[in-house]
Amino acid sequence: MISAKRETYLLEIYANLNEEGFTRVSQLAKSLNVSVPSASKMAKKLKEDGLLEFQRYGILTLTERGNQLAKELALNHEVLSRFFQLIKVEDEEIEKEVKKIESHISSAVIRKLDAFLTNRI
Repeated sequence: MISAKRETYLLEIYANLNEEGFTRVSQLAKSLNVSVPSASKMAKKLKEDGLLEFQRYGILTLTERGNQLAKELALNHEVLSRFFQLIKVEDEEIEKEVKKIESHISSAVIRKLDAFLTNRI
């Protein structure tokens, strides 16, 4: 289990990689509204955790383990967002509420919630 802050960075890297095909520390800092040194420090921690690699020209890539964890976190986020939409939580509140609980719910519960939501459609 990684910290909520690490999850935020990992998800942002994953999103940037999927949208742009690459990401750099400066791009990560900008998208998270943090300083470049803060983003660099967290990127180094993610590298130490075996989730991230630094490539030439400052490009960040996820390791296989990092990519798998990021996919799982992205799915958790998406499932919880769908659930909050179903129970009519205001759109502007959904993101805040998901962030509060997403790191506290097991993958097993997320899978059951996903199955429940899928079967309702």
